[in-house]
Amino acid sequence: MWKIQYDQNEGTFKKIIVPDDPLKDGWIRLKPKYYSVCGSDKSIVNKHRKLDNPVVIGHEISGKIIAGKGYDMTGERLSVGDIITILPNYYCGNCIDCRHGNYNTCRNKTIVGVLADGGLSEYMDLDPKFALKLPLNMPEELGAIIEPSAVGIHALNSFNTKNRTLIIIGGGGTGALAAMSAKYLGFKDIKIIEVYELKIHQLENLGFKVFKDIESAIGSNTGALNVLDTVGDDHSVKTYETAMELTASGSEIVITGLGSNEFKFSTNLLIRREIKIRGSIIYLPSDFILARDIINDNQKEFYKFITNIIDLQSLKDLNELNDIILDNNYIKNLVKIY
Repeated sequence: MWKIQYDQNEGTFKKIIVPDDPLKDGWIRLKPKYYSVCGSDKSIVNKHRKLDNPVVIGHEISGKIIAGKGYDMTGERLSVGDIITILPNYYCGNCIDCRHGNYNTCRNKTIVGVLADGGLSEYMDLDPKFALKLPLNMPEELGAIIEPSAVGIHALNSFNTKNRTLIIIGGGGTGALAAMSAKYLGFKDIKIIEVYELKIHQLENLGFKVFKDIESAIGSNTGALNVLDTVGDDHSVKTYETAMELTASGSEIVITGLGSNEFKFSTNLLIRREIKIRGSIIYLPSDFILARDIINDNQKEFYKFITNIIDLQSLKDLNELNDIILDNNYIKNLVKIY
Protein backbone atom coordinates (compact mmCIF):
# COMPACT_ATOMS: atom_id res chain seq x y z
CA MET A 1 0.00 0.00 0.00
CA TRP A 2 1.06 3.61 -0.44
CA LYS A 3 1.12 6.37 2.14
CA ILE A 4 1.99 10.06 1.90
CA GLN A 5 4.28 10.64 4.83
CA TYR A 6 5.23 14.00 6.32
CA ASP A 7 8.77 14.35 7.70
CA GLN A 8 8.75 17.30 10.09
CA ASN A 9 12.54 17.51 10.30
CA GLU A 10 12.84 17.85 6.54
CA GLY A 11 9.54 19.65 6.04
CA THR A 12 8.67 17.35 3.16
CA PHE A 13 5.87 15.09 1.97
CA LYS A 14 6.76 11.90 0.13
CA LYS A 15 4.91 8.83 -1.08
CA ILE A 16 6.18 5.59 0.41
CA ILE A 17 5.26 1.99 -0.28
CA VAL A 18 4.82 -0.33 2.69
CA PRO A 19 3.75 -3.98 2.91
CA ASP A 20 0.03 -4.69 3.14
CA ASP A 21 -1.01 -5.73 6.63
CA PRO A 22 -3.64 -8.45 7.11
CA LEU A 23 -6.97 -7.04 8.27
CA LYS A 24 -7.62 -7.81 11.93
CA ASP A 25 -10.65 -9.89 12.80
CA GLY A 26 -13.66 -7.66 13.44
CA TRP A 27 -12.04 -4.59 11.87
CA ILE A 28 -12.86 -2.69 8.69
CA ARG A 29 -10.64 -1.31 5.94
CA LEU A 30 -11.38 2.24 4.79
CA LYS A 31 -10.32 3.79 1.50
CA PRO A 32 -10.19 7.53 2.30
CA LYS A 33 -11.58 9.80 -0.39
CA TYR A 34 -11.71 13.24 1.22
CA TYR A 35 -9.32 14.79 3.72
CA SER A 36 -10.22 18.10 5.34
CA VAL A 37 -7.34 20.30 6.51
CA CYS A 38 -7.40 21.03 10.25
CA GLY A 39 -5.63 23.45 12.56
CA SER A 40 -3.82 20.47 14.06
CA ASP A 41 -2.31 19.76 10.64
CA LYS A 42 -1.18 23.37 10.41
CA SER A 43 0.49 23.12 13.81
CA ILE A 44 2.42 20.07 12.63
CA VAL A 45 3.54 21.61 9.33
CA ASN A 46 4.55 24.92 10.93
CA LYS A 47 6.37 22.91 13.65
CA HIS A 48 4.38 24.41 16.52
CA ARG A 49 3.50 20.84 17.47
CA LYS A 50 6.60 18.68 17.54
CA LEU A 51 6.60 15.10 16.27
CA ASP A 52 9.07 12.38 17.18
CA ASN A 53 8.64 10.50 13.91
CA PRO A 54 7.31 11.04 10.38
CA VAL A 55 3.54 10.63 10.16
CA VAL A 56 0.72 10.36 7.63
CA ILE A 57 -1.44 13.44 8.24
CA GLY A 58 -5.23 13.48 7.99
CA HIS A 59 -7.89 12.86 10.60
CA GLU A 60 -10.91 14.71 9.19
CA ILE A 61 -11.75 12.14 6.54
CA SER A 62 -14.49 10.26 4.77
CA GLY A 63 -14.39 7.30 2.45
CA LYS A 64 -15.61 3.83 1.52
CA ILE A 65 -15.29 0.52 3.32
CA ILE A 66 -13.40 -1.88 1.03
CA ALA A 67 -13.07 -4.87 3.37
CA GLY A 68 -14.43 -6.18 6.64
CA LYS A 69 -17.70 -5.68 8.45
CA GLY A 70 -19.00 -4.78 11.89
CA TYR A 71 -21.13 -2.21 13.70
CA ASP A 72 -20.49 1.52 13.90
CA MET A 73 -20.70 3.72 17.02
CA THR A 74 -24.51 3.82 16.75
CA GLY A 75 -24.79 0.05 16.41
CA GLU A 76 -25.62 0.26 12.70
CA ARG A 77 -24.25 -2.58 10.61
CA LEU A 78 -21.31 -1.80 8.33
CA SER A 79 -20.30 -3.70 5.21
CA VAL A 80 -18.24 -3.27 2.06
CA GLY A 81 -19.35 -0.28 0.01
CA ASP A 82 -20.68 1.79 2.92
CA ILE A 83 -19.50 5.40 3.16
CA ILE A 84 -18.22 6.41 6.58
CA THR A 85 -16.31 9.00 8.52
CA ILE A 86 -14.16 8.18 11.52
CA LEU A 87 -13.83 9.35 15.10
CA PRO A 88 -10.04 9.79 14.90
CA ASN A 89 -9.26 9.89 18.61
CA TYR A 90 -9.30 6.22 19.52
CA TYR A 91 -10.04 5.94 23.23
CA CYS A 92 -8.80 2.97 25.24
CA GLY A 93 -11.99 2.25 27.21
CA ASN A 94 -10.00 1.25 30.29
CA CYS A 95 -8.43 4.35 31.86
CA ILE A 96 -10.03 6.29 34.72
CA ASP A 97 -11.61 8.80 32.34
CA CYS A 98 -13.01 6.19 29.98
CA ARG A 99 -14.45 4.23 32.89
CA HIS A 100 -16.41 7.38 33.80
CA GLY A 101 -17.62 7.90 30.23
CA ASN A 102 -15.19 10.74 29.52
CA TYR A 103 -13.87 9.21 26.31
CA ASN A 104 -12.75 12.60 24.98
CA THR A 105 -10.20 12.92 27.80
CA CYS A 106 -8.90 9.35 27.55
CA ARG A 107 -5.42 9.14 29.08
CA ASN A 108 -4.24 6.68 26.43
CA LYS A 109 -5.99 7.81 23.27
CA THR A 110 -4.44 7.22 19.86
CA ILE A 111 -4.65 10.41 17.79
CA VAL A 112 -4.95 9.54 14.11
CA GLY A 113 -2.89 11.79 11.86
CA VAL A 114 -0.66 12.83 14.77
CA LEU A 115 0.44 9.82 16.80
CA ALA A 116 -0.76 7.24 14.27
CA ASP A 117 -0.94 7.35 10.48
CA GLY A 118 -3.96 9.10 9.06
CA GLY A 119 -5.96 9.48 5.90
CA LEU A 120 -3.43 10.47 3.23
CA SER A 121 -3.03 6.84 2.33
CA GLU A 122 -4.34 4.11 0.08
CA TYR A 123 -6.32 2.63 2.94
CA MET A 124 -6.48 2.51 6.73
CA ASP A 125 -7.75 -0.15 9.10
CA LEU A 126 -9.82 0.57 12.20
CA ASP A 127 -12.12 -0.86 14.82
CA PRO A 128 -15.67 -0.19 13.50
CA LYS A 129 -16.74 1.32 16.84
CA PHE A 130 -14.79 4.40 15.74
CA ALA A 131 -16.68 4.59 12.44
CA LEU A 132 -19.89 6.47 11.69
CA LYS A 133 -21.95 5.53 8.66
CA LEU A 134 -23.16 8.35 6.43
CA PRO A 135 -26.74 8.43 5.12
CA LEU A 136 -27.09 7.36 1.49
CA ASN A 137 -28.00 10.86 0.32
CA MET A 138 -25.14 12.61 2.14
CA PRO A 139 -22.23 13.81 -0.05
CA GLU A 140 -18.91 12.30 0.98
CA GLU A 141 -17.37 15.78 1.18
CA LEU A 142 -19.67 16.59 4.09
CA GLY A 143 -18.48 13.48 5.89
CA ALA A 144 -15.05 15.08 6.14
CA ILE A 145 -16.37 18.05 8.14
CA ILE A 146 -18.29 16.05 10.73
CA GLU A 147 -15.24 15.82 13.00
CA PRO A 148 -14.56 19.59 13.28
CA SER A 149 -18.29 20.23 13.67
CA ALA A 150 -18.38 17.79 16.60
CA VAL A 151 -15.60 19.78 18.30
CA GLY A 152 -17.78 22.89 18.23
CA ILE A 153 -20.93 21.06 19.29
CA HIS A 154 -19.22 19.57 22.34
CA ALA A 155 -17.98 23.02 23.36
CA LEU A 156 -21.33 24.74 22.74
CA ASN A 157 -23.11 22.22 24.92
CA SER A 158 -20.84 23.30 27.78
CA PHE A 159 -22.60 26.65 28.16
CA ASN A 160 -25.20 26.82 30.90
CA THR A 161 -27.56 29.03 28.89
CA LYS A 162 -28.21 29.81 25.23
CA ASN A 163 -30.02 33.07 26.02
CA ARG A 164 -26.94 35.27 25.75
CA THR A 165 -24.95 36.71 22.91
CA LEU A 166 -22.47 34.09 21.72
CA ILE A 167 -19.13 35.49 20.56
CA ILE A 168 -16.83 33.06 18.76
CA ILE A 169 -13.15 34.00 18.58
CA GLY A 170 -11.73 32.71 15.31
CA GLY A 171 -13.60 32.17 12.04
CA GLY A 172 -11.58 29.21 10.81
CA GLY A 173 -13.01 25.75 10.35
CA THR A 174 -13.85 25.05 13.98
CA GLY A 175 -15.20 28.53 14.70
CA ALA A 176 -17.25 28.86 11.53
CA LEU A 177 -18.77 25.39 11.84
CA ALA A 178 -19.48 26.07 15.52
CA ALA A 179 -21.32 29.23 14.53
CA MET A 180 -23.53 27.32 12.11
CA SER A 181 -24.08 24.48 14.58
CA ALA A 182 -24.99 27.02 17.27
CA LYS A 183 -27.83 28.21 15.08
CA TYR A 184 -29.35 24.73 15.05
CA LEU A 185 -28.66 24.17 18.74
CA GLY A 186 -30.80 27.16 19.67
CA PHE A 187 -28.33 30.02 20.21
CA LYS A 188 -29.97 33.22 18.99
CA ASP A 189 -27.37 36.01 18.72
CA ILE A 190 -24.15 34.69 17.20
CA LYS A 191 -21.12 36.81 16.35
CA ILE A 192 -17.65 35.92 15.06
CA ILE A 193 -14.34 37.72 15.56
CA GLU A 194 -11.98 37.24 12.61
CA VAL A 195 -9.05 39.25 11.21
CA TYR A 196 -8.33 37.67 7.80
CA GLU A 197 -10.08 39.73 5.13
CA LEU A 198 -10.93 36.86 2.79
CA LYS A 199 -12.40 34.83 5.65
CA ILE A 200 -14.40 37.85 6.80
CA HIS A 201 -15.84 38.17 3.30
CA GLN A 202 -16.63 34.44 3.12
CA LEU A 203 -18.27 34.41 6.54
CA GLU A 204 -20.35 37.48 5.77
CA ASN A 205 -21.51 35.85 2.55
CA LEU A 206 -22.67 32.92 4.68
CA GLY A 207 -24.83 35.32 6.66
CA PHE A 208 -22.76 35.69 9.83
CA LYS A 209 -22.12 38.86 11.78
CA VAL A 210 -18.34 39.25 11.70
CA PHE A 211 -16.17 41.76 13.56
CA LYS A 212 -12.45 42.45 13.77
CA ASP A 213 -12.42 43.25 17.48
CA ILE A 214 -14.37 42.53 20.63
CA GLU A 215 -15.48 46.14 21.18
CA SER A 216 -17.28 46.18 17.84
CA ALA A 217 -18.79 42.75 18.47
CA ILE A 218 -20.20 43.79 21.84
CA GLY A 219 -21.55 47.12 20.60
CA SER A 220 -24.22 48.45 22.94
CA ASN A 221 -24.82 45.06 24.58
CA THR A 222 -23.91 45.17 28.27
CA GLY A 223 -25.21 41.73 29.28
CA ALA A 224 -23.05 38.79 30.28
CA LEU A 225 -21.67 36.85 27.33
CA ASN A 226 -20.97 33.35 26.14
CA VAL A 227 -17.48 33.37 24.60
CA LEU A 228 -16.15 30.41 22.61
CA ASP A 229 -12.43 30.71 21.97
CA THR A 230 -11.24 28.51 19.10
CA VAL A 231 -7.81 30.18 19.00
CA GLY A 232 -6.45 29.99 22.56
CA ASP A 233 -3.52 32.40 22.62
CA ASP A 234 -2.39 35.53 24.46
CA HIS A 235 -4.41 37.77 22.18
CA SER A 236 -7.52 35.77 23.10
CA VAL A 237 -6.90 36.53 26.78
CA LYS A 238 -6.71 40.25 26.07
CA THR A 239 -9.98 39.89 24.19
CA TYR A 240 -11.64 38.22 27.21
CA GLU A 241 -10.35 40.85 29.59
CA THR A 242 -11.63 43.68 27.42
CA ALA A 243 -15.00 41.99 27.06
CA MET A 244 -15.35 41.41 30.80
CA GLU A 245 -14.68 45.08 31.55
CA LEU A 246 -17.39 46.15 29.10
CA THR A 247 -20.16 43.77 30.13
CA ALA A 248 -22.06 42.61 33.19
CA SER A 249 -20.54 39.99 35.48
CA GLY A 250 -21.12 36.27 35.11
CA SER A 251 -19.89 35.65 31.57
CA GLU A 252 -18.85 32.15 30.51
CA ILE A 253 -15.75 31.37 28.46
CA VAL A 254 -15.17 27.98 26.83
CA ILE A 255 -11.75 27.40 25.27
CA THR A 256 -11.06 24.85 22.54
CA GLY A 257 -8.02 26.52 20.97
CA LEU A 258 -4.51 25.37 21.81
CA GLY A 259 -2.65 28.32 20.32
CA SER A 260 -0.45 28.74 23.39
CA ASN A 261 0.79 26.21 25.92
CA GLU A 262 -0.06 28.63 28.71
CA PHE A 263 -1.29 32.17 29.23
CA LYS A 264 -1.97 34.56 32.06
CA PHE A 265 -5.38 35.81 33.09
CA SER A 266 -6.18 38.41 35.74
CA THR A 267 -7.35 36.56 38.85
CA ASN A 268 -8.79 39.86 40.10
CA LEU A 269 -10.98 40.04 37.00
CA LEU A 270 -11.80 36.33 37.16
CA ILE A 271 -13.03 36.52 40.74
CA ARG A 272 -14.57 39.98 40.91
CA ARG A 273 -16.44 39.59 37.63
CA GLU A 274 -17.51 36.01 38.55
CA ILE A 275 -16.29 34.64 35.24
CA LYS A 276 -16.66 30.95 34.51
CA ILE A 277 -13.85 29.50 32.38
CA ARG A 278 -13.62 25.93 31.20
CA GLY A 279 -11.71 23.96 28.65
CA SER A 280 -13.33 21.75 26.03
CA ILE A 281 -11.44 18.99 24.24
CA ILE A 282 -12.68 17.28 21.11
CA TYR A 283 -15.98 15.37 21.56
CA LEU A 284 -17.88 12.36 22.77
CA PRO A 285 -19.40 9.83 20.37
CA SER A 286 -22.78 11.45 21.05
CA ASP A 287 -21.44 14.81 19.80
CA PHE A 288 -20.11 13.08 16.70
CA ILE A 289 -23.49 11.53 15.95
CA LEU A 290 -25.29 14.83 16.56
CA ALA A 291 -22.88 16.59 14.20
CA ARG A 292 -23.65 14.10 11.44
CA ASP A 293 -27.39 14.50 11.93
CA ILE A 294 -27.30 18.31 11.96
CA ILE A 295 -25.14 18.40 8.83
CA ASN A 296 -27.30 15.83 7.07
CA ASP A 297 -30.47 17.80 7.83
CA ASN A 298 -28.87 21.01 6.54
CA GLN A 299 -26.63 19.81 3.73
CA LYS A 300 -26.81 22.89 1.50
CA GLU A 301 -25.92 25.24 4.35
CA PHE A 302 -22.93 23.18 5.51
CA TYR A 303 -21.62 22.52 2.02
CA LYS A 304 -21.03 26.26 1.69
CA PHE A 305 -18.29 25.96 4.31
CA ILE A 306 -16.20 23.85 1.95
CA THR A 307 -14.61 26.80 0.20
CA ASN A 308 -11.87 24.91 -1.65
CA ILE A 309 -11.33 21.35 -2.92
CA ILE A 310 -7.97 20.30 -4.36
CA ASP A 311 -7.46 17.08 -6.30
CA LEU A 312 -4.41 15.26 -4.95
CA GLN A 313 -3.77 13.80 -8.40
CA SER A 314 -3.39 17.31 -9.86
CA LEU A 315 -0.37 18.16 -7.72
CA LYS A 316 2.92 18.17 -9.61
CA ASP A 317 4.87 17.94 -6.36
CA LEU A 318 3.55 16.50 -3.09
CA ASN A 319 5.34 19.29 -1.23
CA GLU A 320 2.62 21.60 -2.53
CA LEU A 321 0.70 20.14 0.42
CA ASN A 322 2.77 22.40 2.69
CA ASP A 323 1.19 25.52 1.18
CA ILE A 324 -2.25 23.91 0.95
CA ILE A 325 -2.25 23.04 4.65
CA LEU A 326 -0.90 26.42 5.78
CA ASP A 327 -3.28 28.45 3.60
CA ASN A 328 -5.50 30.47 5.95
CA ASN A 329 -7.71 31.92 3.22
CA TYR A 330 -10.30 29.16 3.29
CA ILE A 331 -12.85 28.08 5.87
CA LYS A 332 -12.56 24.37 5.04
CA ASN A 333 -9.94 23.28 2.56
CA LEU A 334 -10.47 19.70 1.31
CA VAL A 335 -8.11 17.38 -0.54
CA LYS A 336 -9.73 14.82 -2.85
CA ILE A 337 -7.49 11.76 -2.55
CA TYR A 338 -8.86 9.77 -5.52
